[in-house]
Amino acid sequence: MTDPSPVDSVLAFWHGEEERAAMLAHVRTLDATRARFGDLERPLPDRITAGLSARGIDRLYLHQVRAIDRIRRGTSTVIVAGTASGKSLCYQVPIAEAAVDDGRATALAIYPTKALSQDQIPGFGKLGAALVAATYDGDTPRDDRRWIRDNASVVLTNPDMLHVGILPNHSRWSSFLSRLRYVVVDELHVLRGVFGSHTAHVLRRLRRLAAHYGADPTFVFTSATIGNPGDLARELAGIPVEVVDEDMSPSGEKVWVIWNPPDPEGGDEGDELARASSLAEATDVVVDLIRHDVPTIAFARSRRATELMYRWARDRLDDDRRSRIAPYRGGYLPGDRRAIERRLFDGELLGVVATNALELGIDVGGLDAAVITTFPGTLASLRQQAGRAGRGRARAVVILVAGRDALDQYYVAHPDLLFSRPSEAAVVNPQNPEILTAQLGCAAYELPLVPDDRTFFGEEIEEAAPGMVQSGALRLRDGRLFWSKRRPPAPDINIRTSGGPTYTIYDRAEREQLGTIEEHRAYSQAHPGAVYLHQGSTFLVEDLDRARHEIRVVSGSVDYYTQPKEEKHLDVLAVDGRRRVGRFEARLGRVEVETHVVAFRRKSIRGGAIIDTEPLDLPPLTFRTQAFWFVIPDALYAEADVAWADVPGTLHAIEHTAIAMMPLFTICDRWDVGGLSTPAHPQESGGVFFIYDGYPGGAGISPIAFQSAERHLRATLDALRRCPCTDGCPACVQSPKCGNFNEPLDKHGAARLLEVGLG
Repeated sequence: MTDPSPVDSVLAFWHGEEERAAMLAHVRTLDATRARFGDLERPLPDRITAGLSARGIDRLYLHQVRAIDRIRRGTSTVIVAGTASGKSLCYQVPIAEAAVDDGRATALAIYPTKALSQDQIPGFGKLGAALVAATYDGDTPRDDRRWIRDNASVVLTNPDMLHVGILPNHSRWSSFLSRLRYVVVDELHVLRGVFGSHTAHVLRRLRRLAAHYGADPTFVFTSATIGNPGDLARELAGIPVEVVDEDMSPSGEKVWVIWNPPDPEGGDEGDELARASSLAEATDVVVDLIRHDVPTIAFARSRRATELMYRWARDRLDDDRRSRIAPYRGGYLPGDRRAIERRLFDGELLGVVATNALELGIDVGGLDAAVITTFPGTLASLRQQAGRAGRGRARAVVILVAGRDALDQYYVAHPDLLFSRPSEAAVVNPQNPEILTAQLGCAAYELPLVPDDRTFFGEEIEEAAPGMVQSGALRLRDGRLFWSKRRPPAPDINIRTSGGPTYTIYDRAEREQLGTIEEHRAYSQAHPGAVYLHQGSTFLVEDLDRARHEIRVVSGSVDYYTQPKEEKHLDVLAVDGRRRVGRFEARLGRVEVETHVVAFRRKSIRGGAIIDTEPLDLPPLTFRTQAFWFVIPDALYAEADVAWADVPGTLHAIEHTAIAMMPLFTICDRWDVGGLSTPAHPQESGGVFFIYDGYPGGAGISPIAFQSAERHLRATLDALRRCPCTDGCPACVQSPKCGNFNEPLDKHGAARLLEVGLG
């Protein structure tokens, strides 16, 4: 029988409250699991065995044994297991053993976030080996950096610092790189899309420089459960990799709750800020948990949502508990992040509201509850966030607060799929021409490119190099390609974003920096007149200075929020594939997209009523990317009883719902892609709706979605039919990211047109 848990009281409270009980759409208890142990092929050095014993580890789990044995043999390995399964020991033990056998051996550990690398430092110092582990990232004081280069045996960093700080300055790291035995890439599943595509080249640049200095390191990848860990690891590093995908660690009992809020009264996608929205309901859940003293982590989908949930929860708690919760998101200054992390690690905080910045394998202490505000886009991410609770063997609870969009409601209707469906495959596209040429420039700056570099960068280097020479980026001399400019290229390449500069946000009155934001977000979220939230406080944007890349804000309390209006234009550059889908034609190709934020609305926080609309004077942003699209013959409209005046709303509705259903077929969410629909496109013979990768050059999403075109459209039709609303809602056709304020939308026309077109 399970020991009493602090979770029990809040579960009983929810079941006993009529209004809350009505929202418990599904409750499922997953049983605890027992550990399975194994023995290594050869014993560890006594010092390491003693170090493990001092940490209470006398036996290794079977998956740890299998991974360590492979890594010791020099086999690059990816370890796939759940949270708190001891994945870190799989690489810490071989690194410590190498230090015992050869005191000069070095290792590089790469984590996707600064917080995660900070969290991993203590683990290296507790294995009985003479390891000198140090973090080297953008927050490392300059006075410490030379000491770390000269003395550290294990350097913990992130892909960004490796890209911009270490590799371009490799001559300073020559001694470290020449002795490099292991490279660790943690949280592999995060490395997808544009970030993963850039990181693939960063890792190839690392391999190239290590070889230049005489080293051939073994790579170790760790990951939460994804559908293709071996393929992804091989694509990232360009080397053979073996997979260990068993999790033999114990786990406590975990209660899953799917919490489905009622539809807001009236309103449209305004929605998340209305009385019964998923964000407001998630706040209620967090407040209930904190009041019952259940240590809780809550995940929100955006920076804005994180700040709102924190502020709403803080205002409803007593003084003691109010002081023990905090928000956490990207964009905070280093000192603010460290203070929150320290309080979280030390158990001072009873609750934290975070973006996915805390989704990863960071040790967040003894948390008993995880609240997930709407389906996070992929099953892999959902399971990773759920793993933040119950890291020990105590009973834990996971609450998924469903949103009103099509995918959330699909899982509400089919809860078994949350537990039975395999995790999605992660997608990268290292062949993205913009990413490839940018990274080849970085490589050429580090060492001149030669024909043998195809070993690292693939045959695509032969296609990209002539264009780079013609543009003046590279110059040819003695059969080698040199970077032609004095300034290194890496500082101008942000490996996490779709391109463009980063803007700094300043509090004008206090004359202090609040944070940073990428250009494509700045135009839509921090334009003049926008409401900007930071650590629970409200600021109004006074000025967006494009010349200085600065945003100046002032503190202020308002009872509204803002939504941008966006215009789009799309040109087809090339068609790479065609296929029939019923009576539609699906196409795959390359397109050029122009987006232009032209206005914004002010909407009341209480209920979402429109206050006013104000024009904006911002320049358009243009980029080229991959897309797939569907062409609709004009004859179908009459058969589907869709009047010509209703065609824009019909196509717009199909576009929105199709985007919402895409994660069923490829690892992405609606924020990774964009869409455009039009009754008449100058390059097509009928009405058309496009779905495109939201990153310059493409992230590899569209080609995979194109292969699932028919299943995709049938799932879209199913979502439209299943939704019980009258004229369209966020559970079917409305989108929270629509740049046209969700106007026009015709749910019924969309369903009829798909029925006719799919037969």
